[in-house]
Amino acid sequence: MTPWLITRAIEEATPLVERLQLLGLAAFAFPCIERRAIAWVPDLAAWSGRETLFMVTSPFGARRLAEYWAQLKGHGRIAALAPSTAAVVERAGVVVDISATGGALGLARAVAHDVAGKGAIIVWLTSAAGLVEPEQEEAASVLRAVAELHRIVAYETRSPDELGDELKRWHGMRAAAVFFSPSACRNFLAARNASGTGPVLERIACVGQSTLRTWSQLRPRGLPAAVYNRDEESFVTWAAAAR
Repeated sequence: MTPWLITRAIEEATPLVERLQLLGLAAFAFPCIERRAIAWVPDLAAWSGRETLFMVTSPFGARRLAEYWAQLKGHGRIAALAPSTAAVVERAGVVVDISATGGALGLARAVAHDVAGKGAIIVWLTSAAGLVEPEQEEAASVLRAVAELHRIVAYETRSPDELGDELKRWHGMRAAAVFFSPSACRNFLAARNASGTGPVLERIACVGQSTLRTWSQLRPRGLPAAVYNRDEESFVTWAAAAR
């Protein structure tokens, strides 16, 4: 049985590994990202009296927003990328007012349509890596055309120091991999290219449209095209059926 490598941060990978193993699948944590929260002081006075919308496009960003919601509640509405990011917000007991599929750009277009002409402020909680992602830049341009945009670095995403060692450990072994973020795709490919080592990947799954686009754009010759899954649930269902 070809094992699945779960490329999420270790704290997120472990529950999914256990879930797949309970279904009889071989699965291992293979973290390609790690995250560190960055403190943020909301500037509530600056937004007072203006239409304000808090925007998140990743599950970790959603968790950061939920952590601050006691301070932010009553000061604005929420826009969250569907389905996974919006689900994290809602599980925290917070209402999502605007949601859309299509990655950061799809959500930005939905937000722009909603706030156009309102003199709104959009507060986008993202990562340091997200600030330089081409898709985020395009989405930011859409938002700046209709509102005052503040992109808040609420967390840092980086490549784990141990990723090179993991690639060496799996070198030449047949495996499948699932990616949940553009950063994980980029980190995996960068470390693989730098070390010249890694597993022989027979299947790739990408969760989320932004992740799929990144893999499709960066995929080197010899690696398989990815199968798209809209969220974790659809991936688990597909993986179990495709064993």
